[in-house]
Amino acid sequence: MTRTREEAIAAGIQVHETKHNMKRRKSWHDYRLKGTYMLTLVVEGRKPILGKLLMPTKDEGARVELTELGKTIFYEEALKIPQFYKMVEVWKLCIMPDHIHMVVRVKEDMPLGKHLGDVVRGFKVGCTRAWWQLSPQVPAGETAGGVEATTPAGFPAGGHRPVLFENGYNDQILLEDGQLDNWIRYLDDNPRRLAIKRQHPDYFTTMHYRDIAEWHCQLVGNSFLLNIPDKVAVIVHSGYADKEYEDYKRKWLACGERGGVLVGTAIASREKEVMREAMDRGYRIILVRENGFPPLYKPAGRTFDACSEGRLLQMSPWDYHMQRRTISREKCLMLNRLVESITMLF
Repeated sequence: MTRTREEAIAAGIQVHETKHNMKRRKSWHDYRLKGTYMLTLVVEGRKPILGKLLMPTKDEGARVELTELGKTIFYEEALKIPQFYKMVEVWKLCIMPDHIHMVVRVKEDMPLGKHLGDVVRGFKVGCTRAWWQLSPQVPAGETAGGVEATTPAGFPAGGHRPVLFENGYNDQILLEDGQLDNWIRYLDDNPRRLAIKRQHPDYFTTMHYRDIAEWHCQLVGNSFLLNIPDKVAVIVHSGYADKEYEDYKRKWLACGERGGVLVGTAIASREKEVMREAMDRGYRIILVRENGFPPLYKPAGRTFDACSEGRLLQMSPWDYHMQRRTISREKCLMLNRLVESITMLF
């Protein structure tokens, strides 16, 4: 008999949660076959040893000045990938201070017994060896080749040398038209985005919590929006006639026009329409999400711009999950009650 998660718990059956992992491979995809991917590799401990962010000036935008290690990875290690795997091309490489993005194309199926993970593993090993070569026996706190030593006594003879990157990596698979262009824009825009986040850290506060009524909510964005007294709940009931909806929509958008905050879930199609128009107009918004936030969540696209301008707060009363779920009417009503509770905060 097939049970829902809730039925299994009620029956006393132990249910193991599937924990989110940004580095989990897609079970439905065969990584031996040709395809195009965006890969993200993170430096162990997120140490900023690949480069230094240079903040924008009146003459030049934000950019990353690479260390010797960063230059070696960019000009040498990345070029070795097609030497070892002739069917793999590196289309784009973006090196940030503590992580790397790569767009790679596998032109034809991999040799028997090989897959994309082998390519990434070889690249990571090469980068780690380059790091070792640039970091001889150096006392902690000093540098060699522009790279700061990251172990208490450099790399002691006979000891275990550290690896450069964290275990695993994140991948995205090219599946839709326009996706590649979005990847390229994202990589090109990375230094600017990092500069904005450093200039406005309060607008990108991640994994902050606040208790509202009976809910313990995760917050991402400008939490000061909660303190603005002029807030309206954007809730569209199914029984609204067209004229009734249009009247409410005018009232809600008028709140945004005068500097107030629109609060909603944007679950129903008409709610999405209102919140989308408010976003287009540059109004202040509190968006209540049914799903929470994955580790290292970063806003993207218009959401990022709205956060950088301090006009967006995202929040959720529930933890992040990876399951595809249809939200129940009961949960919709719960979220609506949360929306109404938010509008009463001062």
